Amino acid sequence: MYEDKYENFFLNITAGRARFAEFAGYTRTALLAPGLPPELAALAQPVEAALAAFVAGVASRTTGAGAAQGGTRTEDAAWAAIKAFVKSTDVTLIQPAFYQDPAALLAYYPDKQSGLTQAPKKLRLPRLMAYVQALQTYNKAIATKAGPAAAALLAQYQAATADKDQAQSSVQDAIASLDPSRQALCAQLWEVHTTGLYVYRATPRRAAALFNYTLLPKNRPVAKPTNA
Repeated sequence: MYEDKYENFFLNITAGRARFAEFAGYTRTALLAPGLPPELAALAQPVEAALAAFVAGVASRTTGAGAAQGGTRTEDAAWAAIKAFVKSTDVTLIQPAFYQDPAALLAYYPDKQSGLTQAPKKLRLPRLMAYVQALQTYNKAIATKAGPAAAALLAQYQAATADKDQAQSSVQDAIASLDPSRQALCAQLWEVHTTGLYVYRATPRRAAALFNYTLLPKNRPVAKPTNA
């Protein structure tokens, strides 16, 4: 009866992608409020990155004969989100961490930052994979804050480039069955939820101000299947 209180309920929200992005955007903005406890303020960048990856997926919907062109647009939209993430992560996490050790930047940018963000299409994926691996392994603090969002962006880009000639129904089925960017965004929202409850444990209602549930449809979350 009570076990579900400890599970990430954001995964069960049935809102459409655009509506869910708006919902997460409210939380992203709330985390930028001045005077917020540092434990919550530190979550602004990871939420921003996960939201960017998710929003890139919103642009991935294609229709009719435009499926092939839509695939190209999807790839470009996903790469635009990656470039924004790389620049934001560099300014907020990487540069401050290695201010006195610029040689360490080679772990993230062996071909300079422009070698990643401006890479030709045939080199984008291998360079992105190397960058994500560095984010996840080289520095623990950076890995914690940026690793999940980076992995989501990588999955999003891989999906966008996997098969540009897929029919729309196949694309939509893949999105419906497994969307790494939505899962990553839900994970970040859950982190905000649990951190907010901890920070405001004496007055837990204050944690509710980090979310605007009125933006979500009034239908109940999808019920989880039960074993007979």
